[in-house]
Amino acid sequence: MSIPPRLISNAVPSVVKPTTLLILVDDDSIGSGWCEQFSQEGYNVLHVKYPVVEEDGYDLRQALLKADKEVSKLGGDWALITYGLSAVDARTLRSSILFSWNDLKACIHFCPNTTSAKPFLLKKKAGGYIPSVFHIPASQELIHAALIPHTQTEQLNNSRSHPTISVFTYPLVPEKFPFPLMLNAPSRAARETVCPHIRSATTLSLTRTLTLLRRCIGPYFDLESVWEQHAHYEFVERDPQKTLSTMVSEPYVNHISTLTGGMGRKDLLRFYKTNVPPNHEETHNDVDHASRHRNDHRFAYSFLPGIPPTGKRLEFPVVGIVAFRGDKMFFEYWDQASVLVQLDLLDPTNLPVAGVDVARKVLDPFGVPSNTLLARWKTSEGLSTQ
Repeated sequence: MSIPPRLISNAVPSVVKPTTLLILVDDDSIGSGWCEQFSQEGYNVLHVKYPVVEEDGYDLRQALLKADKEVSKLGGDWALITYGLSAVDARTLRSSILFSWNDLKACIHFCPNTTSAKPFLLKKKAGGYIPSVFHIPASQELIHAALIPHTQTEQLNNSRSHPTISVFTYPLVPEKFPFPLMLNAPSRAARETVCPHIRSATTLSLTRTLTLLRRCIGPYFDLESVWEQHAHYEFVERDPQKTLSTMVSEPYVNHISTLTGGMGRKDLLRFYKTNVPPNHEETHNDVDHASRHRNDHRFAYSFLPGIPPTGKRLEFPVVGIVAFRGDKMFFEYWDQASVLVQLDLLDPTNLPVAGVDVARKVLDPFGVPSNTLLARWKTSEGLSTQ
């Protein structure tokens, strides 16, 4: 018995000609959720159920042959993603790709169930390996050792290009089960508490996967323009609905230092409406450089919980960590201690914190001295460093 691959169509309207991902993963809610995740990243997804359960009489080879034909029908470049693929099934996969091999541009393997690298290293018909990324637990030392020589050879031969074979290891995640399948995909917006090592590994591996996919099969998104539009709606027009239009259906904003923001569209809409008053003055100046983008803001409203507006001018660095899904986005942070010092709410005496110099050090790294808070810095001046 063979179950035909399930097609999940590209969910990003701006992507007119999506490329295809063939994903081998279980057909439970978590596996299906990851297929939906990649459709929301701008791809057509063909979902083939994996692993095989012998009692079901499921024929993996027949399913892969059907998937191969479907990939050919969709046309264009495509990539392969597997979860927990065994060496035996990797060989079955290689022998089942008959029509679409020339269009296979990238492979991503999560936690392959093997100690041998050879079945997973696919070659182009014209020669050379197909670009591949392996995400493995740090404890999978044998497969890691088997892959390392291939990564080193490729790097020596292609010093001016991206590595063809990349291996990423993740500490403290289980070896027996693909770690991304231990929690729901971000697109499912599940508010679940999981092991921080698994969440960190899953988030980082998704970013690395998308980096390879974007480079090999697209699509390209102008993420800086998306961020600038978001900032314009939030800080200039002060329109919560327009601000949310630049974000995914269930976004979140997480201001770590003050524990403010919103989890989900309803909470975030409430946060934007109550935290960003529409009629307060603000100046907004953008300075664009080849490799830097700086925004200068003057906010005339209270952004520290429980602290009313003081009218004081503040200078502080904002570290914005913004995640995108397709051409939509999420969140941002700021440094708290330097703000409290400037508002005279925190006495920096005998504390390892600074005021306005924090922001000025970011803008002019050489103009503000380092280590002024280190008591031993002055006394070490002139001492031998040998």
